[in-house]
Amino acid sequence: MTEKLADREPPNDVEFVAIAETGILEAQALLLCESIRRFAGGYARPRITVVSPRPSRRPLAATICALERLNVDYHEIEVDSCCPLYGTSYRVHSAAWIERRSGPDVIAQLDSDTLFFEQPDFSLGDWEAAARPVDVKGMCTTGPSDPFDRYWQEICRIAEVDYSDLPFVVTSIDGCRVRASYNGGLLVARRSHGLFTRTEEILGRMVAAGLRPWGSEGPKVAAGTGVLSGSATSYWGTSQAAFSLACVASRIPVRLLPDGYNFPLHLADRTALPRPLVHVHYHGLFEGQDARSNRLFDGSAAIPPDAAAWLEARLPLAATQKTQQSG
Repeated sequence: MTEKLADREPPNDVEFVAIAETGILEAQALLLCESIRRFAGGYARPRITVVSPRPSRRPLAATICALERLNVDYHEIEVDSCCPLYGTSYRVHSAAWIERRSGPDVIAQLDSDTLFFEQPDFSLGDWEAAARPVDVKGMCTTGPSDPFDRYWQEICRIAEVDYSDLPFVVTSIDGCRVRASYNGGLLVARRSHGLFTRTEEILGRMVAAGLRPWGSEGPKVAAGTGVLSGSATSYWGTSQAAFSLACVASRIPVRLLPDGYNFPLHLADRTALPRPLVHVHYHGLFEGQDARSNRLFDGSAAIPPDAAAWLEARLPLAATQKTQQSG
């Protein structure tokens, strides 16, 4: 008989990694860390590391104290981003910095605007990494006739990867069969393989070569930090592509996590809500007066009542404001 997840004792060799910066990111990071400690079951005990990568955007002292009360390791570093306008680049650099330190065998890199409702299963077995496919096609390629295919051919060349070695995945929301790209909201990998460092290197090569999938003006994107467009999104999707290329370059197979992980709440009207709903990527839905007006609270989501009550009591999230410049 197959052993149920709830009957297994999760390993203690996982390190959760996220970013906190002044504004909405620190409120999101605090919510994420609390959700891990409260609802991640056996995974509530392992190390949580929160990184502040930019001196000009340090979290407030109150946030740092709250993280410490949750037994979170908080680190202030100074990242020299390969592409400062592309905010996601700081997540890439921070994960690589963490990976180069000593620590647990498995790293779970998380977007700050995510949270857990139940115990996850990050066991890798014969796999070396785990992730979800991207939500929608976006800048991915379906094959030679796709308008983005030439771009993927070029980034494969930059990364010294054979294009034909890229596996196919099916995007989780619009159901497109594309060359593999994994959603950056939750990426799990063994520390010893250096995948996050390799992702950082490949992203740096892509930026140095000026390989923007969207040209100089990117699409309008509803991100966890707000609506982005223009030069801020001209590289949108490249961090996920870089991770995919790093896996292929390192010959690392990727376990596709179930659809209840990294679930895109902002696209919930386009699909059925998975059961169980383990880990949610909510983007900007928890801010403002409509923070409780989403499918988590309309009775259609299979989440524990105590988790729903806990979350509702903490909404809406509010961005913090710096009262003084930190160094």
